[in-house]
Amino acid sequence: MPLFPYAVEGMTVRLECANRHHATAPLPEDGAARRRIDAWIARRGAQMHAQHERWGTDEKEQEDEDGD
Repeated sequence: MPLFPYAVEGMTVRLECANRHHATAPLPEDGAARRRIDAWIARRGAQMHAQHERWGTDEKEQEDEDGD
């Protein structure tokens, strides 16, 4: 399974696969690679935020239906 970055801690990148296996790797020295890592983490954070907003909306809609 491919590993994807989900956090940067100091000079280490924390990686995770779809099955939630974890690994670490040194932060690349290449500036372009660092920007790609930062962009990947930002997109993942935005996706998680959107999912949580949807989940909150679903709970509110369910409460409204139960109240009728």
